[in-house]
Amino acid sequence: MSFELALLELYMPLKHGILQPNDASKVYGNYIVIERIPIDKFYNQVKKITKQIKLLKKDYNNYVNKLKYEMNLTSLHPFIRNYEEIIKNPKHYKIEIIQPTIISIGENEWDFYSTAVIKTHWVRLIQRRWRCFLKTRNIEVKKMVNLRHREITGRFPEQCTTKFHLGIR
Repeated sequence: MSFELALLELYMPLKHGILQPNDASKVYGNYIVIERIPIDKFYNQVKKITKQIKLLKKDYNNYVNKLKYEMNLTSLHPFIRNYEEIIKNPKHYKIEIIQPTIISIGENEWDFYSTAVIKTHWVRLIQRRWRCFLKTRNIEVKKMVNLRHREITGRFPEQCTTKFHLGIR
């Protein structure tokens, strides 16, 4: 199980190719890997990468607007109703931690799609829980009763130093 950094994009049939109905269910709801980013490049060229992402986002939004205007479409995606809102969101184009997968819809080399399972979501959940824990601990530490306890005994009471747990069952 290998993890990588990559820039992703939701599959759009008008851009990536319209598929047969039996193949469409495999690919249409997935994220397509646009670009894989090596770790050393990520650390050494952060400004360059963020600049390229901004340009890519601007070009893609222009492409979507032009496509919708020229083809007079009401929806750009057959399954996702709010596709436009998703891709216009500034948080849509970002570097994600992924587990790469390959989806095959045929025997030829052009019948393979490089898709991804996003793993950054779990990191965000842990960060959110950790921030909540630190906030409550800081509130407890600042209470006068707990400061007085530390002044007398040399350490904080038990409710200030309880161990962090994720609360996952």
